[in-house]
Amino acid sequence: VAAELDATGVTVHTGSPVDALVTDDDPGVGANSRIEAVEASGETFPADLVVVGVGIRPNTALLEDTDVETGPGGAIRTDEHGRTNLPEVYAAGDCATAIHAVTGEDAWSPLGLTANRAGRAIGSTVAGTPTPVGEIAGTAVVKAFDMECGRVGILDEDEAIEAGFDPVRETVTAGSRSGYYPGSSDTDVTLVADRDTGRLIGGSIVGADRAAVRINTVATALESGLTVAEFERLDLAYAPPFSPVWDPLLVAAKVLNGSLESA
Repeated sequence: VAAELDATGVTVHTGSPVDALVTDDDPGVGANSRIEAVEASGETFPADLVVVGVGIRPNTALLEDTDVETGPGGAIRTDEHGRTNLPEVYAAGDCATAIHAVTGEDAWSPLGLTANRAGRAIGSTVAGTPTPVGEIAGTAVVKAFDMECGRVGILDEDEAIEAGFDPVRETVTAGSRSGYYPGSSDTDVTLVADRDTGRLIGGSIVGADRAAVRINTVATALESGLTVAEFERLDLAYAPPFSPVWDPLLVAAKVLNGSLESA
């Protein structure tokens, strides 16, 4: 992703805390002031527009004076049907936790499908048909110019260890289509598994040719608790316009399974 941004003229600075936003009426940002530059790590970067992305937090002010239980990120803790610990009170969406498909523990993943799916399930439950809100795995996709990215499950080594896993990680680069077919592009696939059980616990995909949607296959495998060996044997579709005989996901699984077997 960093290489794609650089190639398109974007200069990326990571690990550079912002020290100040410089305005035309310094000091301070007034109602009519304009930001002219950003000061970060001892450098000044002129700017016409500054976008500040600092994440979100659960909107739980409504329940501040109650005994509601909260979980990761301060989100409202819920059970498999979206119930809180308060009688007849349910919570769904960006303010609520859900069960993580890999760890089985409470997790907070404020994403669109998570919110919609949970809201629909709770509606069915309160109407008389108990419906689980479903587990989550943090499945997410994003696009940087022509580069597509997807991720799911647990990728960070420290996070995996904290969750009780012994992570083994492999990254491969494979073509998105048969090599002789026009439009093929390098696709980077990273898969992470637990050394003791061989279970697949996370994955990411980066590429320019329909890479992001492939992460849904990994998400399905995580939800099903597949091992890497089982994942490697999946009967994925093959035709030159869509994939090589060995899909990039299967190539990654083959390499990762080899690492697990030799461990």
